[in-house]
Amino acid sequence: MWVNCILKSGLLLVTLSLAIARHKQSSVAKSCYPRGTLSQAVDILYVKAAWLKATIPEDRIKNIRLLKKKTKKLFMKNCRFQEQLLSFFMEDVFGQLQLQVCKEIHFVEEFHSLKQKLRRCISCASSAREMKSITKMKRTFYGIGNRGVYKAINELDILLSWIKQFLENIK
Repeated sequence: MWVNCILKSGLLLVTLSLAIARHKQSSVAKSCYPRGTLSQAVDILYVKAAWLKATIPEDRIKNIRLLKKKTKKLFMKNCRFQEQLLSFFMEDVFGQLQLQVCKEIHFVEEFHSLKQKLRRCISCASSAREMKSITKMKRTFYGIGNRGVYKAINELDILLSWIKQFLENIK
């Protein structure tokens, strides 16, 4: 069982590395997916996020939130912030998660796929500069140690609801 977990963690690390590498490559021909397709992808991720949450320890830190109301406002209005927040989940949260859980590979792949689809629909000048809200969120995430992963995973439904709401508002 332990060997199987290590192998799956290694597979997740390879998958995550490939996803990040693909993310950094520029796409030549971008075309937006139909809103229904994106919305359906979010619905599928809701179900898989619930399953993923059931596989990790419960979030017992009730006085700290990573995804706040102010964060939602930035997410809805700022495409660079959206990109950074989704990258935070891909790289920081799921990157740490692979060390702790063995069965999340498909969720990470589908989350990355949604991120790429959203990227095709929303043109945004990329920026290496990190926004203060993301920096603060990362500080909180890493400040609570291993529990930061559990906190972020338990807030996935919040992020997915923001994505769903954002999709409903785009023209």
